Amino acid sequence: MKKIICAFVITICGLAAAEAQLSLPKSVQDAASSAVKNFVKPPAIGDVGKTTGSIVNELTSKLGLGAAQKPQLTDAIGSFLKDKSGILSLAGTNPKDYLAKFNPLQQGLFGKLKGILGAAKFADFLKLKPSGAGSALSNLFF
Repeated sequence: MKKIICAFVITICGLAAAEAQLSLPKSVQDAASSAVKNFVKPPAIGDVGKTTGSIVNELTSKLGLGAAQKPQLTDAIGSFLKDKSGILSLAGTNPKDYLAKFNPLQQGLFGKLKGILGAAKFADFLKLKPSGAGSALSNLFF
């Protein structure tokens, strides 16, 4: 009887130890560490209204957008920049937390932009992604 109880306890302990060692899949770990490793510190936003206007004007000229799209772009981008300015300080102190908050904001903006621009113009917009944080458009990507 003691052997059965001992075997049962050892089995339970072995299963508990194996379960405790589970971790995130390597692909999830790699994606998270890659994002932080390739982190580009975002530019300071400054005046949200001026930055929004600059971005909207740049997109209008580069994508050949009509006047009807301008108010929608202004609302979407202005709202995004306002929300982003609330988390911008994390970029300097904790890039991982910044990215965890920035990515959903960016996905929301990009969803709105796709609806405003249409699929073809949105694809052209994505091609405008700057390589670093030097232009007004970098506020949308970093």
